[in-house]
Amino acid sequence: MSPATSQPAHSTAHRAAPVSPRVEREVQQGLSLCLTWLDGPLREALRDADRRLFAIAESSRNHLEQQDCFESRTILEREGPAFRNRFAAAVTERFRRLGEPLDATEHHEDHPALSLLDPDEQEQASALASMAARAESRSAGSLFELGYRMAVIAGSAPLEGLALPVGPRALVAALDAGARALPLSQAHRLVLYQAIDAQVLAHGESFYDALNGHYLAHGILPGFRVYPAVRTPHAPVHRSATPHDTHSTEGHIGVLEGLRTLLADRAEHDQATSHRTRLASGTELQTALHALQGHVNDITDAACREIRSARALHDELLAQLDRTRPAGSPSATLSPEQEDTVTLTALLFESLARELPRQGPAASVLGGLQWPVLRSAMSDRRFFEEDSHPARQLLDTVGKASQQWLDPDEGEPDGTLLDRLERIVREAGEAQAIDPTWREDIERQLAQLSRKAHVAERRQIEAMEGRDRLDRARQRAAELMAERMEDRDAPRGVLRILLERTWTDVLALHLMRSGETGDSFLHCLNVTDQLLTQQGDTQRLRHDIERGLEHLGMHASEAAQVVAGVFDTPGDDSPTQVDIAMRLKRRPRLGEGTAHGEPLVPVEPIPLSDAAQVIHDGFAQMRFGTWFAFRQPDGRMLRRKLAWFSPGTGRCLFVDARGARTGDMDLTRLADLMARGEAREWNERRASLVDRAWRAVARHLRRDEAHVTDHA
Repeated sequence: MSPATSQPAHSTAHRAAPVSPRVEREVQQGLSLCLTWLDGPLREALRDADRRLFAIAESSRNHLEQQDCFESRTILEREGPAFRNRFAAAVTERFRRLGEPLDATEHHEDHPALSLLDPDEQEQASALASMAARAESRSAGSLFELGYRMAVIAGSAPLEGLALPVGPRALVAALDAGARALPLSQAHRLVLYQAIDAQVLAHGESFYDALNGHYLAHGILPGFRVYPAVRTPHAPVHRSATPHDTHSTEGHIGVLEGLRTLLADRAEHDQATSHRTRLASGTELQTALHALQGHVNDITDAACREIRSARALHDELLAQLDRTRPAGSPSATLSPEQEDTVTLTALLFESLARELPRQGPAASVLGGLQWPVLRSAMSDRRFFEEDSHPARQLLDTVGKASQQWLDPDEGEPDGTLLDRLERIVREAGEAQAIDPTWREDIERQLAQLSRKAHVAERRQIEAMEGRDRLDRARQRAAELMAERMEDRDAPRGVLRILLERTWTDVLALHLMRSGETGDSFLHCLNVTDQLLTQQGDTQRLRHDIERGLEHLGMHASEAAQVVAGVFDTPGDDSPTQVDIAMRLKRRPRLGEGTAHGEPLVPVEPIPLSDAAQVIHDGFAQMRFGTWFAFRQPDGRMLRRKLAWFSPGTGRCLFVDARGARTGDMDLTRLADLMARGEAREWNERRASLVDRAWRAVARHLRRDEAHVTDHA
């Protein structure tokens, strides 16, 4: 189908027919796609404007100008969300009025009425007009095609200029409407416009290709072509790289050209050629990718989703392109840059998979995102260059979530998080672009899980601290009791059992509460001496013993029976001393049956080598919360957090990322493992998961290049 010459859209009459459900659906879906795509770049534009204003303030020697810059930065931070909402509202209004005749003020914008000229307004209008003109020249073909497709929806002549709801002029008008309420100076308003030009309009071509692909996938002018198909043979492209190009990728590994250079070096040694003769257009490519990403939802078993190799991605993509080509037309092929994008995306996913758990659902979640991410990379090369790209951030967030919460070695995968990730995979299979809200949704869930992990870890620490204090108090109380019993004749019967068990627990309880210098502990120690020497006021001594036993939780009547068994002769109706002794032996010791009373493994320090001793001495300066990596028998490194340790007893508490206790170990064994290389302190890597994966891809390509060169 060929485009025909037509009149501008503003000459069409207002549509009188009611809007059909399909038209309304297409308008709403197109609007949703536009708002989703534009929101991310618009946020980045506000951040870019903030950086530009900061640079101006930093280079200025005028303190007033610096103050103005910082005030403008505050305004952008405060009013940024409202500005984005006004911008979105203006775009929404354009879609609502799709196909309607323009207002007279818009119709005659090129011929305004005569009036006095405001220099500031003239400069602003000139800047906006230049932005729109540059954007139109960059995306002329895509805008022409989009104008025809949206005209079909509107039931009007081809749309252009302001009549095209998302054309550069309409976006600039929405920008003007959103920015007018910002109390910025004229110079700083122009800085904002420059940032939006660089972050939003400069990347409009990929946006318009995605929108064209959306309408093409929905059957709107499926055979429409702006330019005739080129049938010239496609010769192999040989690209060479200078040493400078090869080494520059290490400095900025996210740059697409550096990675493509490495691919080109490797491709020079591969003599396979392609016999396909027709390059796929950007719209055809987006349509094919949309169809392929939709196939992910057809796979009901998540375990069957696998990460595809570069060859598999390439073959499936070409097969999908050939399914939609007209009969008799040549088979499709990809441009060198498109080929490289497919290869690099496949290598990225393979590198990410090596960072994720080998078992469990993590690989299937990542595999479900491969086609949507490839489509995003094809339409927007910023995926390779900017950490803030939505697809890149989504991959990084999914990877972090999988490492921490979907690893079977760390426990049962979190069901709520897994359901949320699977839902995002399904939505990505239907969406036209990566939605930034998906990442935000995952991060909210991760924040909840992190709070739960922190609470669980805090409980483990409190329990371990309590058990350690209780254990030390028991040991000290037993030592004091043993010292006193050695100096005197050892008591027998009920009194001995009372002193060695129950009254020792009373001493430990008051020792924990007030320490060895506390009045209550000293009073209990005095009661101990009186019991051993049988001196002092007997009635007061009986009362003090009863109160001490009640502090352990013993009922008053039972405490009175125990005291009677110590001081009185058993009667016919009272329990015998044997009964009282058995009752005291069966009674749980202090803390048993509670979280703090869980028995601790006795600390048995092991001999240390000189190297291990140096490490052990350094633990005195170590902070709680230090992470360690332990080597497993299969070679994997398992991360554990040293949540708490006691320098006095040498006990340690290690927890996993979920806050669960993972076993007992003392500081001497930890030092020995570190000295033998079986454990090491682990510092969290600052680079994101995706950045580390890109570096791994670059190293892999360099190794391949060196291997081929050595065998050449």
